[in-house]
Amino acid sequence: MATAEQIIVANKTSRNSAAIGHKAITPKFVRKYIDGFSGKATMSVLDYGAGKTANHAQALVEDGYLCLAHEFGDNIDPRYHCELAMQNKYDVVYASNVLNVQQSLYMLDEMLDEVKSVMNPNAVFIANFPLQPRKMDMHAHQMFEMLRQRFETVTYVGGTKQAPIFLMVN
Repeated sequence: MATAEQIIVANKTSRNSAAIGHKAITPKFVRKYIDGFSGKATMSVLDYGAGKTANHAQALVEDGYLCLAHEFGDNIDPRYHCELAMQNKYDVVYASNVLNVQQSLYMLDEMLDEVKSVMNPNAVFIANFPLQPRKMDMHAHQMFEMLRQRFETVTYVGGTKQAPIFLMVN
């Protein structure tokens, strides 16, 4: 489990800038992915590391998607986050700017284990990993290899040159 100090540092990475809202690349891809299958009304979605106000999850819900938001530490706000979210299973779990703020390999391992624990069989995990992570000195190819050790398939599916998006299948 993350230490109290690590949780405080992680909570401070929550943003309300261009990474949030309609320009955010990961939630945009989540919409595209879900809409390409059975549609928004049938797939359960978890916004893992949703941030203080869970803007992406709120926007998905407002647009008819079945989405819950998960956050930890002092960023938890019952108006936006579901305290029981991690007790459910999901078809799609996504993490927008979460992999890049893990402070250690241990914290990253723990986070990935937690994500896998809430995924239905054949569920997907969608996450971006900026080429210049904010908290850990790790290259995108190293992250790709770590993800390949955990998930059946890992595919680069888009994003930007500076922040590729990966899709992992459980």
